[in-house]
Amino acid sequence: MLSGDIPPNQTIYIKNLNEKIKKEELKRSLYCLFSQYGRILDVVALKTPRLRGQAWVAFLEVASASNAVRQMQNFPFYDKPMRIQYAKTKSDCIAEAEGTLAPKEKKRKQEDKAERKRRGDEGQQPATENGAAAENGGRTAPSRHGNSNAQEAAAPNNILFIENLPHETTSDMLELLFKQFAGFREVRMIDAKPGIAFVEYEDDIQSSIAMQALQGFKVTPQNAVAITFAKNLSPSNSYRLRHALTPMKKLSLTVAMNNPFDILTDEIIHAVLDHLDDDPFTRKSFSLVCKSFYLLERLHRKSLKPLRSELLHGVLHRYPSISHLDLSCCPRVNDPLLASLSASWKSTLRSINLSRSRHFTATGLRRLAENCSFLVEIDLSNGTELTDVAAEAVAEAKNLERLMLARCKLITDIGIGCVAVGCRKLRLLCLRWCIRITDLGVGFIAVKCKELRSLDLSCLPITEKCLPPILQLQHLEDLVLEGCLGIDDEGLATLNHSCKSLKTLNLSKCQNISHVGLSSLTNGAEHLKQLVLAYGPAVTTDLGKCLLNYSRLKSIRLDGCLVTCSATKAIGSWCASLTELSLSKCSGVTDECVSFLVQSHRELLKLDITCCTKITYASIDCITRSCTSLTSLRMESCSLVSEDAFLLIGQRCQFLEELDVTDNEINNEGLKYISRCSKLRSLKLGICSNITDDGLTHVGSGCPKLKELDLYRSRGITDAGIAKIACGCPAMEMINIAYNDKITDSSLISLSQCLRLRILEIRGCPRVSTVGLSTIARACRELEVLDIKKCVDINDNAMFALGQFCQNLRQINLSYCSVTNAGLLSLANTNRLQNITILHLAGLTQNGLAAALLACGGLTKVKLHTSFKPLLPKYIFEHMEGRGCVFHWRNKAFQVEIDPNGWQLHVGKTP
Repeated sequence: MLSGDIPPNQTIYIKNLNEKIKKEELKRSLYCLFSQYGRILDVVALKTPRLRGQAWVAFLEVASASNAVRQMQNFPFYDKPMRIQYAKTKSDCIAEAEGTLAPKEKKRKQEDKAERKRRGDEGQQPATENGAAAENGGRTAPSRHGNSNAQEAAAPNNILFIENLPHETTSDMLELLFKQFAGFREVRMIDAKPGIAFVEYEDDIQSSIAMQALQGFKVTPQNAVAITFAKNLSPSNSYRLRHALTPMKKLSLTVAMNNPFDILTDEIIHAVLDHLDDDPFTRKSFSLVCKSFYLLERLHRKSLKPLRSELLHGVLHRYPSISHLDLSCCPRVNDPLLASLSASWKSTLRSINLSRSRHFTATGLRRLAENCSFLVEIDLSNGTELTDVAAEAVAEAKNLERLMLARCKLITDIGIGCVAVGCRKLRLLCLRWCIRITDLGVGFIAVKCKELRSLDLSCLPITEKCLPPILQLQHLEDLVLEGCLGIDDEGLATLNHSCKSLKTLNLSKCQNISHVGLSSLTNGAEHLKQLVLAYGPAVTTDLGKCLLNYSRLKSIRLDGCLVTCSATKAIGSWCASLTELSLSKCSGVTDECVSFLVQSHRELLKLDITCCTKITYASIDCITRSCTSLTSLRMESCSLVSEDAFLLIGQRCQFLEELDVTDNEINNEGLKYISRCSKLRSLKLGICSNITDDGLTHVGSGCPKLKELDLYRSRGITDAGIAKIACGCPAMEMINIAYNDKITDSSLISLSQCLRLRILEIRGCPRVSTVGLSTIARACRELEVLDIKKCVDINDNAMFALGQFCQNLRQINLSYCSVTNAGLLSLANTNRLQNITILHLAGLTQNGLAAALLACGGLTKVKLHTSFKPLLPKYIFEHMEGRGCVFHWRNKAFQVEIDPNGWQLHVGKTP
């Protein structure tokens, strides 16, 4: 039969494979490579003389198989181009799932022969194969060990029978092994019969996947588990099984027969769903409890954030009530897809995020706007290819209230004029970096959209001419004019209108606006609460005086400005009582300035004095004495502050939730006092050379709510200090222990207690190895960001663990590690991976890199060494860029020493 005559089906046949590759490695690599196209049920590869160099991959859906055939044809896999076609007949695993499997004559003969041999051995039953795989992709399964009743293979079902287990195996050990696969329910063991167990899944497809993945798994070097489908128990066997189970296991069987969740009303279940976290795994686990939960979760779900655009087609009908759709993880969204989702959710969709998406045009946007009449929010930020035609299409959404067009650099006054005419109900509009929009377009918006509450005009080439209609907006509350260099004092002085409803004004980086222009712009804005003047002209006495009577002003940011002492006195005399003050990187700030400010504004909750290098102990003394309700204090690189000052923070500021003392002289005694701040959630101690494990012991015992800890280049800490932190702060979500050469695997094993860990930075820790990272991977399933640059003892085994357990992983830096092709390819199993940095991996080849790039279907950013650029095939770049991935090339030379200058390196971190 010619390949063109074979009808499309769920199984593909692959030939011309490299025969030198070991069977298990070949199957694992094929699984990782093809899993990007859809859910895989089975991978079959044999090493017999007749079948070597060939393999079969069975997908759950025909569409997945078709995509694989079309896109992977002639792909160089282990230095040989693959030849792919549809399988001639249906795979055994698919036939089993459909209940149409007919045992083959050869398989029956082999089973009969094996049965006769077992009977003749008087109960001594060696391990034999339970049939051979058929050429069409049938699965092999070992026969049961030690079960004299095994006359024939059981039909596929949702319960697996596990044999050849070590006698010391516990149910917890098996649960850890099997619950990594979707649909897991429970493990049941029989106390009277050690060495065997039953594992139950939701359905037979999920149990088949688990059986295929763990078949032959070695619990110990001598015990490779044998897994088959459990047989239907006869009444007598069922009676013996129930009475062999422990009381808890018997209760599990009773609960399984009578679903206890049936007594819950729909209202109660909806209330539970309302309180679940946004973590998709939590909702998924809930929906798999029982069929009624599955149905109700389907109807209840209102928001959706798919990892890849190709997954959307499978959920369009599963979730009929989606109102918020976030496609920021989908770089490739085309017009047909927008048409499909707008047709499916036309009566429910209210918000869509396309800020990271490409490849759609005005046609798709028009279909979206016309079909979804209830649409109130669209985010088109970063749409650098969108033109006025796209803006005209958006204008069809008559009920639109929030529109983000940041960095849509091709949209002009004509396009924004169409939006102004069509979207009269706009309340929020962001035009940041829309550099072709001028006074004319902004004026259109102000005249037509009378309901505007928030307007962002950052970095637009506008002047004061567009401001009069803006200031006449009766409901405007937030106005952002950051970087609008065309607006100056002279132009603002001509304004005759004021915006009384204004609450937030951002004039950062407006170098041409002084107190004169500020007075004109804020005249009459009696509701002003927040003012941002960062990186603008010098803060003078006159500026302080012009804001004297704004009694509702609560927050002011002066970052990067020159602040005079007289200006601080003017600010201190305001009738308003500030709750937030930022003086980050302000030159001219002294102890006198700080003391006067905090004594005048005693209700401060947030204070930022980062890089105010002139302040000393006196400032901290006055801050802690005057502002005892502080919740956030940032004072990085305040190098003149003495050790004793940190004792005052712990003594007087008991409500602190955030503290940044990076690059300061804090010591263990200071940490002892700071540990009294029991509400502390974020603590940054980077480049603090005076702290040791003793200080961390105090933090671990006194700050149980700590979620973020930065110990970057704090070289006095060891495994003992990290162990205390891990034990006392179980809610830890982010920890940075980069460039600490005393940290070993023991620290990572301790941190595995922090099950909510999301961000882990251990770059430049040469004593950390695969053992520690594998422990983290198995325990910390919510890990999202991982930096292991220059951890030279981390190899492929750690990548296998990450691929198996860390399904939330989004970003990873592998530079200078000992990872090879196989390890990199295994990361394809983490289907959320978006950002990867690969520099100087000695074991990585061009073919291995190409396979990994294709297998990781969700990648949006890849950082590589320039040496790979001429080696990778052109179609790799076309394929990746077509999916929305961006390549960043680096020509950095190999660094022999991890940290040649010790802790005295600059604070900034290299990529």
